[in-house]
Amino acid sequence: MSPEAINYQSLAEMLLERAQRAFLAEIYEDAARGAYTAALNAARAVLFEKTGMAVKSHSGARSKLHELMHNGLPFDGKIAEFLQDGFNTKQGVDYGDGPLFVDRTTAESYLARAEAFIAEARRVCS
Repeated sequence: MSPEAINYQSLAEMLLERAQRAFLAEIYEDAARGAYTAALNAARAVLFEKTGMAVKSHSGARSKLHELMHNGLPFDGKIAEFLQDGFNTKQGVDYGDGPLFVDRTTAESYLARAEAFIAEARRVCS
């Protein structure tokens, strides 16, 4: 894996740990947002590894990942859906443009989905 992809992957893992701490502190909105951000950085690791591009925007990362998947990247589509769901929740929490409240069950689900996303990213990068 390239050094840049390793950096994105390491950041993803660190952000997931932070999200898990927020969950334990019962700050579920932060846990959900952090889980999404962790997955986004794992997606950036995949994108850099496969294209050499550092995609910065949320929508750019989603669309480029889906483009690579359409062209044969063996990334599980169900796992990739988390980028859209997580972004929608992040927008709601941050800007009031969707769900403002995240319950324990949703936060727990987001943490599990982020873990799966990070593992899938690691798999396709190796």
